[in-house]
Amino acid sequence: MGAALGVSRVMVSYWESGERVPNDRQLSALARLYGVEPVELVEGGVGQPQGDDLANTLLQQQGDAAIEVVLGVREFVRFLGRFAELSKVLGEPVRSLRQSPFAGRQAHTHKDDVRRKAAEVRAHLGLGLAPIADLDTVCEMLGIVAYRAPLGPDPRTAPPGAFLRHPEVGLSILINLDLPLPQRRLAAARCLAHALFHSDETGQVLCGAGGRRETFAVAFAGEFLMPSDGVRRFIEAVGLPHRMDDPLDIARVQHHYGMSWATARQRLRQMKAITPGTHDDLQEAEPSASAAAALGYVAALEANANDPALEPLQRFPRSFLRILRQAMRTGAMSAPTAASFVGLAIPAITRILGEYASIDQDD
Repeated sequence: MGAALGVSRVMVSYWESGERVPNDRQLSALARLYGVEPVELVEGGVGQPQGDDLANTLLQQQGDAAIEVVLGVREFVRFLGRFAELSKVLGEPVRSLRQSPFAGRQAHTHKDDVRRKAAEVRAHLGLGLAPIADLDTVCEMLGIVAYRAPLGPDPRTAPPGAFLRHPEVGLSILINLDLPLPQRRLAAARCLAHALFHSDETGQVLCGAGGRRETFAVAFAGEFLMPSDGVRRFIEAVGLPHRMDDPLDIARVQHHYGMSWATARQRLRQMKAITPGTHDDLQEAEPSASAAAALGYVAALEANANDPALEPLQRFPRSFLRILRQAMRTGAMSAPTAASFVGLAIPAITRILGEYASIDQDD
C-alpha cells in the first residue's frame, strides 16, 4: 500500500498504530484505493469495499497492476454499483444488454470471420460502410454501458480498457481516459468486441492481457472502425492511388475515419494499400497540422476532443446522465446530493441540468 500511495512502510505503520494520520491528499488516495468515501476512513466502520470482488476478478488478470489501473478499475466497478442504485431509486430499470445477440465461437476467428462479424455488427446498427463518428451512440444503440477512467498513459503497461458483465447493469465496458482520443476509439472498439463475442464464455476481460480473445478484439476493432470495403470505396471515390506512398494521402484516410496515424497505416498495410516497406518508412512521417489543413481537413483530432469544463462529465455514459438529470428534475435527489453521489462538483451538476436538456425531449 505504501508504494501505491508514494509513502514509506514506516509511514503506513504510523497510520496503523494511530501515531500519525494521513493528510488530505493521502486520505483521498486511500479512499480511492479502497473504493470508499474519505469520511468513512475518518469515522471508521469501513467494511468490504463496494464491488471489491468484481474489481479483483479484473485486476487478477494483470498480476501486479499499477496503482492507476487499480484505482481506475475500482472506480469503474463502483460507478456501476451507483448506476444500479440510482435506477432503483427512480424505479427505472437500466436499459442495458444482458446477453449479446452475436455468436462467438473459438474456431471462427480467422481474418475473414473477423471481417464478417464486424460487418454483422455494423449491419445490426445500420452503419453501412461509413466512418463511425460517435462510439458513445454505438454503445447506446447496443445497450452497452461505457465508462471512462484513467488507467495510465503508457500503452506498453496500461490496459486500454476492460469488459465486465455486471449482475445488475449488464454488459459494461471501461475505456482508458488517459489515452489520446483516436486510441480511446480503438480501445472502445476492442472492449466492444469482448462484450459482444466473449461474454458467453467469460464475465470479465482486462484488455491487453494477450491470448486469442485479445487477438480477435484487436482485429475486430480495426475492421469495425475502418471496414476494408469502406476504405477501398473512399480511396477510389476521392481519387487516391490504389497503392499509396504519400504521407498526405494516408493522412487523408486517417482523418476520414478518425484514427491514429499508427492504426491507419496498419489497416492500409493489412489491405495491401501500402507496402510493408512504406508502412515502416512512414512510421514517423505523420503530416503536420498545417500541411493537412492545406488540403482542407483538420490534422489535430484532439483539438475539440476535451472541453476542460465538460471533462468530468465525459466519464459517464449518457444513459446514466439522463437518469441522474431526471432524479434532480423530479426532486428525487437534490443537486448537492447528486454531486456527492457521483463525485462531481456543483458546476458539473448544473451543466447536466442545462447541457443535457435534449436528452429528455422524447421521454
